[in-house]
Amino acid sequence: MAKVGTMDTKPIRVDYMNGDYNNAYDLITEAGVKIVYKTVAGVEPYHATIHLGTVEDQDEATKLLEESGIGWSLPTPFY
Repeated sequence: MAKVGTMDTKPIRVDYMNGDYNNAYDLITEAGVKIVYKTVAGVEPYHATIHLGTVEDQDEATKLLEESGIGWSLPTPFY
């Protein structure tokens, strides 16, 4: 029987409603950076969190986003 583990990811957050998420997703995947999974908030402020596998992937993705003018932030919990 498989045991449940903990997944450690390096997340970044982008706006969802203004198209930043779609642009960020395309930019990151086209650069060959692996996205582990993604989540989208169903309450305001609407945003998407892109979870990357390593700090290096996170650094590369944030550099790509900054170069393309896509705003991003590190996630903070919301309730």
